[in-house]
Amino acid sequence: MEKKCPNCGAELPEGASFCPHCAQSINDRTEPVPPKPFPRKAVYAIIAVVVAAAVALGVWLMNRPKTYEGLGEVIYADDDGTYQLVLAWPSDRYQPITEIHQNMEEGENGRFPIRLYISHKDSGADAGQLFLQKVDSVTAEFIQAGDNPSPWKCSEPAPHDAMPDATLITLNDFTAASGDTEQVWTIHMKNGDTIRLRVTIYVHPIPTYHYYPENAPMDTTEDLQALIDQISGTVEENAVVYLHLPAVTYGGSLVIQDRPINLCGNTEGEGRTVFTGSVRVTSGGSYVSFFDNIDFAGSGSGVGVSASARLHLTNCSITGWKTGVLAYGYTWVNVQTSHFENNTVGFHFNADGAQVSHTLYTGNEFVNNGTAVLLESVPTDVAMTFGDCLFSGNDIDIDNRCGQSLDVSGATFDE
Repeated sequence: MEKKCPNCGAELPEGASFCPHCAQSINDRTEPVPPKPFPRKAVYAIIAVVVAAAVALGVWLMNRPKTYEGLGEVIYADDDGTYQLVLAWPSDRYQPITEIHQNMEEGENGRFPIRLYISHKDSGADAGQLFLQKVDSVTAEFIQAGDNPSPWKCSEPAPHDAMPDATLITLNDFTAASGDTEQVWTIHMKNGDTIRLRVTIYVHPIPTYHYYPENAPMDTTEDLQALIDQISGTVEENAVVYLHLPAVTYGGSLVIQDRPINLCGNTEGEGRTVFTGSVRVTSGGSYVSFFDNIDFAGSGSGVGVSASARLHLTNCSITGWKTGVLAYGYTWVNVQTSHFENNTVGFHFNADGAQVSHTLYTGNEFVNNGTAVLLESVPTDVAMTFGDCLFSGNDIDIDNRCGQSLDVSGATFDE
């Protein structure tokens, strides 16, 4: 198909872009449109928006809620100052604990506290109450397997009268089967910040041995002493030993001197386990010997139970001695839910040391003694608590020669 010039009508060669006859372009032309300049005000507006967004992002990043994590310790700062939050022992509130090791005998239940201390970082002064005003909530939990047959349990963090220096404490319950775990404290601040403190807990099961009259000779004091001596020479030192005594009366003295031994009196039927001679406990170490459900019946002289090692008596009867129970040397002795009657001195504490088992002397009865309680030397300034105790018919109820701090608000004093 021929192509003609639109200007002169002459025939055009194939592919021509202009006419060879009139020299005119045969293509349509579009008039160029010069670009419009971008308004300067719009440029300034965009820059202002970008800068404002960057400033807002910076402010948000600086003030957004933060999370603080620490093993036993977190240092936290706000507009009022810098604080040290630690899980620690009462002996050093500024030194965090990262690990706790608990020895636990098989089949028994254990409990121990974990304490939170809050101090001003610079001065070391207690900042607990001030800091709690900034806190929305505090929780504590254990990280443990869901199929644990004996799971760890803890109380909600709270103040405790027995540990007033700690801002908050949890009471933690476990058994030897609970296993190792980690406790996590989570503190939610009112400003949105979160603080987490962690401590790892290891449980070391203690071998436990029970001896009964059916499988071990214990009918006489001589039998019992020989058994105790045999156990001391053959059973591993860290093991816990229980002797379940029959309903017999033991004459003569008994000595527990090489290791702690737990004596459990008879609780089946009407018969009781009775000692008419002195029982002396001198075993060292950090473990406690426990005497439970035993009658110590004297004839007006001597010492019923004396201990220069840690000892705890419960549900016992101590009657007719010059001194019913004596704590001496470098130790701690505790008595609960026991009956003291017709002793010249019922309970005599005359010991030094730093191994305080606990300070509860609750549920005891002191009846018709010369002096019910004689405190000559006590190795702690923490108050000894005589809650639910009865003092009746004693010449002197409490002779507090060493000025020991006492709590007798729950005791009853009869004439």
